[in-house]
Amino acid sequence: VRSRGLGDVYKRQVQGLVRVMQRLYAQRGLRIDAAGISPGLVFRGEQQHLQEMLGNLLDNACKWADSEVRVGIAPNAEGYRLWVDDDGPGIAQDQRQQVLERGSRLDEQVAGHGLGLGIVRDIVDAWGGRLALLESPLGGLRVSIDLPRKAR
Repeated sequence: VRSRGLGDVYKRQVQGLVRVMQRLYAQRGLRIDAAGISPGLVFRGEQQHLQEMLGNLLDNACKWADSEVRVGIAPNAEGYRLWVDDDGPGIAQDQRQQVLERGSRLDEQVAGHGLGLGIVRDIVDAWGGRLALLESPLGGLRVSIDLPRKAR
């Protein structure tokens, strides 16, 4: 496991994922903002896992957003908090646990297989982190992930 500054991850992975999402969802004209990533953070884990988590979270947010998605990473007491916000319809409190199960989908009209949040949950669990589905300041859903400084 290599340590890399999140500044590097931001430049390569997050901006790359944002470009991919902008192309995939170009017809929707979404604003995808990745400016909320604190500089100088060091990620001690598999870069592929971070990319897979962010890719799934950004894709879900873009599917449901009305016009805006925001991603951020900042230090907290245990390590890092990563979050993705959208301004879509959100998820009712009583359905949030259900969507974390692999294959679970609340709306069959939106493309997908119901695997994304389950995969994210599995990665977070493997690292010893915590995942929460919350209301976003943008009005939709916030997926918030707390990760330890070093993966288990």
